Amino acid sequence: MKSDLRKNPHRSIGRYWLTMSDASAFTLVRSGIAIADELRVALCDKEKLLITQSSAELAVLMLTAAEAGWGKGKVAHLVSQMVDVRKLDNHGKGRVYLLIRDAMTRLPMILWPQEKMQMRRELLEELTRQINLYQDDAPSVMTRDEVRERQWRESVLAMRQRETRIRS
Repeated sequence: MKSDLRKNPHRSIGRYWLTMSDASAFTLVRSGIAIADELRVALCDKEKLLITQSSAELAVLMLTAAEAGWGKGKVAHLVSQMVDVRKLDNHGKGRVYLLIRDAMTRLPMILWPQEKMQMRRELLEELTRQINLYQDDAPSVMTRDEVRERQWRESVLAMRQRETRIRS
């Protein structure tokens, strides 16, 4: 190709641009696979989840979401194809949604068609909304005073139950 480009650059410039386009696409796909691999490792190691898909399959799913412009209506579909979250508690679901949202934000912006950038924003907002929803449902960490008060209430309740048993 190099010698042909030198002999007749006007005729071969299309092939040159096609090669550059292929290299760019290859780099984008490789970065998508790397992001999917990091997501897979995080889900397996941090969340102790069994992920049956390979990194390439997760990347295909993420790239499909980007190319097709999946919006907020497809969040549950996207997450369910990656991970089975039905058995997780709310805090675990929130962490899974957080990892997936972080992976989707790290995908190169060029993967999203210009006319579907609004869908990307909606997808990320819905993932964030789900994270907040599951974190709100998670019990907050109790302070020392709250722990003491709970213990006191439990002890008072136990004393009342004993008194009731003695009277009956």
